[in-house]
Amino acid sequence: MGTLIAACIAIFVTQIANVVPAPIVGAIQQDLHADGVALAWVTSAFLLPTAILELSFGVLGDLYGRKRVLMGGTVLMAVGGLITGAAGSVGQLVVGQALTGIGAGAIIPTSLAIAVAGAQTAERRSRGIATWTMALSLGTMAGVVLSGALGEAISWHASFSAVAPLSLLSLIATAVLAGESRSPEGRSLDWAGQATIAVGMFCLLYGIVQGASTSWTSTSVIVTLAVGVLGLAAFIGVENRVAAPMLHLAVFKNPAFSAAAAAAVIGMFSFMGCVYALSIRVGTLQAKTGLAAAAFFIVLQGVPCVLGPVLPRMMNRFGARSLVSGGLVLLAAGEFWMATLSLAQASLLDHLGPLLLAGFGFLFIVSAMTAAAVEAVPLSQTGMASAAISTARDFGMCIGPAIISALALSAATDALPGRLKSVGLEGPQAGVVTNIAEQGGPYALLGAPLGPLREQAAGAALQSLSHGFSVGLVICGVASLVAALATALWLRESSDRVVAAPIEAEPTAAPA
Repeated sequence: MGTLIAACIAIFVTQIANVVPAPIVGAIQQDLHADGVALAWVTSAFLLPTAILELSFGVLGDLYGRKRVLMGGTVLMAVGGLITGAAGSVGQLVVGQALTGIGAGAIIPTSLAIAVAGAQTAERRSRGIATWTMALSLGTMAGVVLSGALGEAISWHASFSAVAPLSLLSLIATAVLAGESRSPEGRSLDWAGQATIAVGMFCLLYGIVQGASTSWTSTSVIVTLAVGVLGLAAFIGVENRVAAPMLHLAVFKNPAFSAAAAAAVIGMFSFMGCVYALSIRVGTLQAKTGLAAAAFFIVLQGVPCVLGPVLPRMMNRFGARSLVSGGLVLLAAGEFWMATLSLAQASLLDHLGPLLLAGFGFLFIVSAMTAAAVEAVPLSQTGMASAAISTARDFGMCIGPAIISALALSAATDALPGRLKSVGLEGPQAGVVTNIAEQGGPYALLGAPLGPLREQAAGAALQSLSHGFSVGLVICGVASLVAALATALWLRESSDRVVAAPIEAEPTAAPA
């Protein structure tokens, strides 16, 4: 029980660190004069190293002890929090977020692995996963409240700084409560595999984020994406040849695991894109700050947690396929509904319905798809499966904000001339405003020194940005429905799945 508590505290704090930017993105944009690309990187800088390194940290945990890796990741998060808290530029903020993300890459797979390592039955594993998922959702809710409150009472710097002391508290809890566990049989430091996946995922994710933010046709983006694809192809070749691969590719022959991984990528792309669109909507476009902005995220992640105690029973009764597919449909419904809201509909009550739909959908998706992936493999492969599904989930989360931001800004730019005309700006006046927008995007018009034209230009920019992010939400909804269809077709229930043959021996437990 102590180990499960420590694992839940660790993922709770990690999720707080993950969502810190959400309610304060407006304050960051105003203080650092950040454009849409920079704002997307503030979030992506955390998720990029997280997604890249989770498989590697999963191997290190299996070899040297998950508790040790968990504690090391917690220390890195504390250091990252100190750097971001002292940031005076977007560059320093991104560096601090990246270091925090490296720590998260160690914590996420190892906390999930130790949460279920001692469970000998599927029911106990489901209970451990549901508890871990509950802590993740509660961390999201607590994170936006804490970040919003500190941002309003002190500054946005304090919101990031708070990650450091919370990480130290988690470190103490892990040291005192957690038992050590490892699964070294059949595992080794696969240097070739780790090098190829690091190069492949970094280049692929960086290329996607940069291409979505700037231009898909630039030479640097094309080369980076090509290197990323070649790196992942080399990783597959290496893993098929080595005796002790960091990822047993045979698990993807299992429909349950493959479908859960696909749902993780697409579903989390959709959800994180929705969260980013919501943060821009309430923080930048509607100018809500602090707790007023945090309230939207409290509803999104906090209210659905009332189902936490019954999640294990729901998974056992309805099965992973029903919960994941149903959750994705709920998420899509919330995103489509949110896309219909105008900028004038700014109250929490206006957003209550779509937020609840998306929040309950997210809770179902994460808990059920994680359970499906972990239960699809033998107990000895729990660490590998935890790292693999976490990597898939964070891959989707990483590309979500960047792609949705790029698509939204493109749609906003296309809509801007019409919006300028609707507020009475035509001819030379519209030309002046358009030139500013062409150089800095619609965001540049929000604070541009345009004298008597400022109010009209800012109004047109707000309306075009609102339209753009509504388009982004529709795209998120479509992605959710695609994932729901794939899950309904290919994700098998626990009662009829075909479990892969054991590849490793049962894990050995070391004393804490």
